Amino acid sequence: MAAPKVVQQTPETAVLTARIEDLRHFITMIGRDSRFAAGLWAGLIKGLAIGLFTSFFLVGLKLVL
Repeated sequence: MAAPKVVQQTPETAVLTARIEDLRHFITMIGRDSRFAAGLWAGLIKGLAIGLFTSFFLVGLKLVL
């Protein structure tokens, strides 16, 4: 079995690799924040809709009875 080839990085390639990894990290974080914000907004709208429906239902029952 052949020994693995050792690839040495020059300072320039190390900087480029670090920048690419940094960009990947930030893109992942933006995706997480976006998904969190979408879930938060959906939960807010669901809660508002449930609250309005319940309020209208209870007020309607009170008016009928």
